[in-house]
Amino acid sequence: MSQNDSQKIRIILTLNEEEFFGLKILPEADFLEIRLDQFHSGKDTPEKILVKIKELNASCVFTYRQPEDSSLQSLGVWNRENIAPLLSGLESGKHYIDLELDKDNPVFNGIDEDRFGIIRSVHSFSGIPDFEELLFFLRPVAEEVLATVKSDLPFQRIFKIAALPKNKDESEEFQHSALKLSKLCAKQNIPIGFCGILMGESGKEFRIFPEKIGSQFTYCCLGEPKAPGQVDLETVLSKRK
Repeated sequence: MSQNDSQKIRIILTLNEEEFFGLKILPEADFLEIRLDQFHSGKDTPEKILVKIKELNASCVFTYRQPEDSSLQSLGVWNRENIAPLLSGLESGKHYIDLELDKDNPVFNGIDEDRFGIIRSVHSFSGIPDFEELLFFLRPVAEEVLATVKSDLPFQRIFKIAALPKNKDESEEFQHSALKLSKLCAKQNIPIGFCGILMGESGKEFRIFPEKIGSQFTYCCLGEPKAPGQVDLETVLSKRK
């Protein structure tokens, strides 16, 4: 990976069911985040998703957010059985799976991690974790990245921290922590991608210019925000020109 490539900002567009199936062309984003908790879990849904991905030729991030880690109400209940046809039908080395670091991920249990990039994520809606706690979460990601296979994905592992500050001081603390974490991720023998998200109003600037806090990824929305402070794709693209 070249230095310029490692510094590139990649846009992940978060979509619910209606938005995803309503796409006619692939939006100007690097990845589409399919929030499975925002999709009905019908028997034919996996095949419909696969057909649409192929139609768009999209690279995706697959996320199943648990109720306590989302500001949105779930539309469907997914499990290992009904998600299996979707995961097995995806092209290897093209997509990411989001696995939460601080809790179990029963929906994705047993997946073949060699076929996917993995986003290891932590979400805090009750303030900013201190730097030592964030380091604690990073350590297992740094260890497991040594065993990953190579693919055309920008990183085989991404360390994602999303936190909602209680006040201005916490907002500033997160900005400093994110910059330090980004440098640590880059220094690994096999670099780890870093995604830092400061949720809420104080973080909107960094969703548009994530590099200001060392983040190589930003999440945006197509219509309504899917997380506090999320900015729409059109605004991100226009302000980054």
